[in-house]
Amino acid sequence: MALTPVHELQALIHDKIAAAQKPLETETVPLVSAVGRVLAQDVAAPVSIPPADISAMDGYALPVAAAAGSEWKIAGESVAGQPFSGSLPADGCVRIMTGAVVPEGCTSIVIQENVQLQDGVIRLEKDAAEGGNIRRRGEEIAAGDTVLQAGRILRQADIMLLAALGYAEIAVRRKLRVAVLSSGDELLEPGTAGSRTDHIYDSNRYMLMARLAPLPVEVIDFGQVADRLEDVLKMLNKVINQADVLITTGGVSVGDYDFMREAVERVGSIHHYKVALKPGKPFVFGQIMTTWCFGLPGNPVSGFVGFDIFLKAALWQLCGAAEIPQPVRFTAKLAEPVKKNHSRTDIQRGIISRQEDGTWLAAPCGSQDSHRIYQVSRANAYLVLPAESGSLPAGAEVTVQPFAEAFL
Repeated sequence: MALTPVHELQALIHDKIAAAQKPLETETVPLVSAVGRVLAQDVAAPVSIPPADISAMDGYALPVAAAAGSEWKIAGESVAGQPFSGSLPADGCVRIMTGAVVPEGCTSIVIQENVQLQDGVIRLEKDAAEGGNIRRRGEEIAAGDTVLQAGRILRQADIMLLAALGYAEIAVRRKLRVAVLSSGDELLEPGTAGSRTDHIYDSNRYMLMARLAPLPVEVIDFGQVADRLEDVLKMLNKVINQADVLITTGGVSVGDYDFMREAVERVGSIHHYKVALKPGKPFVFGQIMTTWCFGLPGNPVSGFVGFDIFLKAALWQLCGAAEIPQPVRFTAKLAEPVKKNHSRTDIQRGIISRQEDGTWLAAPCGSQDSHRIYQVSRANAYLVLPAESGSLPAGAEVTVQPFAEAFL
């Protein structure tokens, strides 16, 4: 079976989901809980920003544009939340603070640094221009304007905007229900005492749950399933009644006890199996009824890489995001050689650092074997070597993809 290039599999996953996807149901959540959620409908501004003509500076509001040397009597003051309510004589002005409503009839603000004040009278040292230092009602946002569109992943700045418009809650797509499952007779639950050398702790499932935490998903932990076909089939039938997505680790290769692919194929369909990626050649993408299935290899690093390369974008798409967040990639100079002797896209784990001149330096983080968890923990970026690339010498440029959690 020919290996599918990485970009072709990414496109296949996107297109299959797009062809069958139905929007998730809508729910209303408090604004403080909405960051990172996917907006369910367009948001219109119920009020204008600013809501009235307001002063951009501390100073004095004048009824006309005025020339340097003119004098004006202070008739009162306007502060934020307490506007001037009196009448303004022809030679009068109003002391005004930043953010305060401009008194009716005033058309110019002179900043306080440009006046001399004595006995309740100001004398202008510079001309005051018509409309100067006034922020007009609705100049940023007019009531009725669409400010956010459905499908937007709400950011922290969006929460500030929505609060400024008076929203206390907002309609978002419900969380995607994602089941995680590990396959393998050798697996032990962390925290379980075990002395047998043929057992290992289940790190993959915990890795998946940690990687899912920043996304708008509800994680359903199905624990572990033994390497027996009948057990895997029973677990799959249980999962599809509860989850929109199933992510498994292990059981997707060609070993005698790898049953995940066969089980998915028996009760659903397989859209894809092998990808031209190192690490992570075995990769199951399929469907059981309305549940999307992603089968990652049991090697921990393969699962970690596969999540970034394929699953993250697919999950955002399934959550209803209109624009899928893209990883940041740029070039860095290799501090030491990098080995590559195959025709697959190679995602090596590395350490990047910014130099004093603003350029970036990159180096592989130890052995690149797909079982070496410690190297992933030490790394802060991927070194991305395309399929057509070979080994690279020290000093060559390489594409890097920083780990988002490693940089501010």
